[in-house]
Amino acid sequence: MAPSPFPDIKLKKDLTLNEVLPSQIYTIDDFLTTAELKAVLKWTENVRMEEPKPPGKGEAERTAKRGSIESTEIASTISKLLIPYVPKLLPKYGRDLKDLLLSPNIRVYHYPKDSFFDCHYDSPTLDLNSKRLSCWTILIYLTNVDKGGNTIFYTNTHDPTPSKSKKSSTKSKSKGGAEQVISVEPKSGRLLLHWHGLKNGGCLKHEGEKVEKGDKWVFRTDILA
Repeated sequence: MAPSPFPDIKLKKDLTLNEVLPSQIYTIDDFLTTAELKAVLKWTENVRMEEPKPPGKGEAERTAKRGSIESTEIASTISKLLIPYVPKLLPKYGRDLKDLLLSPNIRVYHYPKDSFFDCHYDSPTLDLNSKRLSCWTILIYLTNVDKGGNTIFYTNTHDPTPSKSKKSSTKSKSKGGAEQVISVEPKSGRLLLHWHGLKNGGCLKHEGEKVEKGDKWVFRTDILA
């Protein structure tokens, strides 16, 4: 079944880009309104979801369901909503805002109770149409979670070999000092940006914490460098 048209999402210019960790992690609360969240969740009903598969060699275990579609239209919709906030990101976006592109690989994740995504890195992925690599992960939380389900980052470890998304390794580069743990709550309507580009040390090790109570839905795409 083909997905229905993506809902109309209004531009919001007065939201705050919250710096969680400089040059690595940012959030925007209320990126989607309650009505928009309801409409997007309704839209996900027509996205074919796949059951989790056993992890391959070097891959992190993910027990959440996953669906994906290719849509330049949806990518364009979200990119227009991000234009007021991208200039405030560090590392600086290296292009004119009129050239802002998001990955057309639109993903939806469903984390029922007891599901999780083990520690891993996101890595730059080549978009074959634009010939541009991804650099920022975009997650939009579509639901609140009663307990658990946070996105957890480990701050002193970066991905040493940017390639396909993979399990964390003991050979990862350390920034030195005591490791900090940063936990981002999956608040409905919240957008999370985290860096996975080639510069700035690459992606931080992170995980999707087990959902202990509730139901977690996440929309995912990426900013292209």
